[in-house]
Amino acid sequence: MLTLEGFAKQYLYGARLFGGVDAEFRDGEVVSVYGGEGSGKTSFLKALCGAEKAEGRVLLDGVPVERKTDRVIMVFEDGAVFPFKSVYDNLAYPLVIRGMDKTEIASRVIAAAEEMGIGGCLSLRARALSPAEKRRMSLARLVVRDARLCLVDEPSAGLSREDAESVFADFLPLVRRLAGRGTTVIYSASDRGEAVAAADRMAVLAHGELKQLAPPSVIRRAPASIWAAQALDAHYNFVKCVLTEQNGRLNLVFGEDDVLDAEFLRGRFAAGYMGKEVLAGWFPEDAGEGKTLPVAYTVGERDGVLLCTEEGVTERAPEARREARVRPDIAKTTLFDAANEFSIMSDNEEERV
Repeated sequence: MLTLEGFAKQYLYGARLFGGVDAEFRDGEVVSVYGGEGSGKTSFLKALCGAEKAEGRVLLDGVPVERKTDRVIMVFEDGAVFPFKSVYDNLAYPLVIRGMDKTEIASRVIAAAEEMGIGGCLSLRARALSPAEKRRMSLARLVVRDARLCLVDEPSAGLSREDAESVFADFLPLVRRLAGRGTTVIYSASDRGEAVAAADRMAVLAHGELKQLAPPSVIRRAPASIWAAQALDAHYNFVKCVLTEQNGRLNLVFGEDDVLDAEFLRGRFAAGYMGKEVLAGWFPEDAGEGKTLPVAYTVGERDGVLLCTEEGVTERAPEARREARVRPDIAKTTLFDAANEFSIMSDNEEERV
């Protein structure tokens, strides 16, 4: 088990990332670290394996993780390739320096290369490989030797869309095999689909802060912040409203004559917000009956269309139409603090950071 206690990264110029994380990653668990450029994904992984200094403690099976430990494998985005060595020698290197038998080395190298689709490239120099083949070679290093923790920075970064999809498709079964033998796998991704595809849990990063660590299904049901919700869907809706009570009924008031019965939410949010402005958030497919607005434009999607209004509120629908529903199904609504954009829902505390 990987355990973080007060985990943070302090830079000399003053920035402090991650804010002191306390978390556990189970044996055989796959976790994606998701965020955009500059969110801190690479720093997170490097600090985990000791390549960068971190505050707090990083424990693997109760023992502090140190740089160059045999218990951890880290594959960086640049691949750490020896360009003038053959693919075989690149893959064999970590086994050779550990004094492994040549027959065993050959067996492991060939198996790893075949698994990542570069079995026919073993005799080529690394510099002769295409970008996709180089990436496959780097990922093959995950299985040439045994480790308790595997960290992968952006498995398909820098590749064309076609190559990225192909490489990640082969990365998935490799990850599942590692997890199946009890290895903890943590990989970073800037693509939402990749982040969700293999992960038991997602660590959502934004501007160096860990916004939520939870299974994608939990983030979908109970986002800890608007940042976390937008990690799953960039079109996540959030609209200002006021929590009020009238005639014994709880309401969300969006404006004059624009009132939504919110009795379903009674007792489900933190105290102290009655009469105050909050943000009501919902996914585009969770629109409810009520107010509609003209559709400014539509965006075609795999299973339907996204109806977009000039006000920025969206609805996901099976087919195009002129009006979009711009108020949520109250049973699928999350309320957020209007200032810090964190959830104020009191019954959804599971796995929040």
